Amino acid sequence: MSKASPLKKFFRFVFIGGFATGLQYATLVALVSLWQWQVTLASSLGFAASAVANYWLNYKLTFRAKSSHRIAALRFVITAGAGLVLNGAIVYLGTAYTPFPYLWSQIVATVAVLFWNFIVSLRWTYAVPVQKFS
Repeated sequence: MSKASPLKKFFRFVFIGGFATGLQYATLVALVSLWQWQVTLASSLGFAASAVANYWLNYKLTFRAKSSHRIAALRFVITAGAGLVLNGAIVYLGTAYTPFPYLWSQIVATVAVLFWNFIVSLRWTYAVPVQKFS
């Protein structure tokens, strides 16, 4: 079987990310609109919930990872953690320093985190670790 090109992987990543993003946005809007949660906290919780679905689907479908879950999951947590910080920073700055509604800040954060996550996932998160020989 041939390896999928980075472009095909990107489209799969975007499709799976769309599902995960929908989960994040639904969580964000529900927590803010129905229960008046603070926006950055609600966004961060939605991000964490979507990360679980994102990991499994990308491990199996997008990258068809060959590395163990022990390695890939740890790398995913590091990658997603950095993405979470980036997401939270953009949402915070957007809501604190612009007149735009919070969802505009979330959209900007989503686009930035999309590219961050794809590049790091392709090159590191789901890549097979390099074996060092003595």
